[in-house]
Amino acid sequence: MAAGFSLKKIKKPIALGARFKRARKRLGAEILDVEMKTKIRSKYIEALENDDFAVLPADAYTKGFVIRYANFLGLDENRALNDYFKQKSNFHLSNGDILSPNKSYREPGIIITPKIFTPVILVSFIVGMFVYLAVQIYGFAAAPELAISSPTNNSVIESEDIEINGNTSKQADVYVNEQKIQVSGDGTFSVDYKMLPGINVISIKSVNKADKEKSLTYTLEYKPQSARAKTDQKSE
Repeated sequence: MAAGFSLKKIKKPIALGARFKRARKRLGAEILDVEMKTKIRSKYIEALENDDFAVLPADAYTKGFVIRYANFLGLDENRALNDYFKQKSNFHLSNGDILSPNKSYREPGIIITPKIFTPVILVSFIVGMFVYLAVQIYGFAAAPELAISSPTNNSVIESEDIEINGNTSKQADVYVNEQKIQVSGDGTFSVDYKMLPGINVISIKSVNKADKEKSLTYTLEYKPQSARAKTDQKSE
């Protein structure tokens, strides 16, 4: 090696996914926790952390995911967006999405001209808008789903503390006796409930973003084991 020259090791920049994962672990957050707090589905969080661009949706959606996740982790959102688009561009190049000079080019059988292309795009856009609006209107007009998996309605409970489990539509809020409870990203929920002696009437309500609601009323009788045993002895 010539005098006066030295080799300097160039550090490879850390990929966006690795930075996301490292920041999440530094916060001590699990992927399901992140899903609940950011409303980003867990499969897309994992795809972001693994730089799996094939799984991620269109850029219009993924851009929002990157910004939300970066803010949640306390990272610079502009840098995160720049890294995302740069890495995605490299991903497409490495997968041969751009025609290389060595690839043969075949003349297409049908030549698409602006006169043909523009009306097709316009019609597709109009149809897409109608479909989108129809889905949104139906979603807002309909009441949310609400189902309770446990306990069973009109049953006798021997334990003072019970767990109410159920599921509702995504992004809907659930109230138990007018108290708002936490709902996971997939619409499932679970809440502890303390029974009072005798008949307990429990109101469970789900409200969506359009203020459409669905209510269920559960009637449960709390009869401790000791009281139930005395009742059974009297009946004998």
